Amino acid sequence: MAVASESKGNKRDGNDDPEILLGLLSAIEQDSRVTQRSLSRDLGIALGLANAYLKRCATKGLIKVSQVPLNRYAYYLTPKGFSEKSRLTAEYLTVSFNFFRDARAQCSSLFDHAARLGIRL
Repeated sequence: MAVASESKGNKRDGNDDPEILLGLLSAIEQDSRVTQRSLSRDLGIALGLANAYLKRCATKGLIKVSQVPLNRYAYYLTPKGFSEKSRLTAEYLTVSFNFFRDARAQCSSLFDHAARLGIRL
């Protein structure tokens, strides 16, 4: 597997960014022949960081890496990877809905306060 080892400065197991991990697992589910370079570009992360995430996912058993023609790799989600992707998706949706509920409540409160002050929009 053409994945470099981690340096001390990289995030460690359990400290992965859930948004990046979800993006990576989703990209692999959509296209098993996705490249590290395209993952890097699409996720907005450095190539080395994409490499480190792939290595961690393989170590955790979330993906399987197979060598296809020379110097090319195919990445496949394992059942554990599908489960983790589902968990991360549910977590992302929960956080997003809570954010919008809070924003709506804050806006409503501000409009109420403005109305009490006699400000009309």
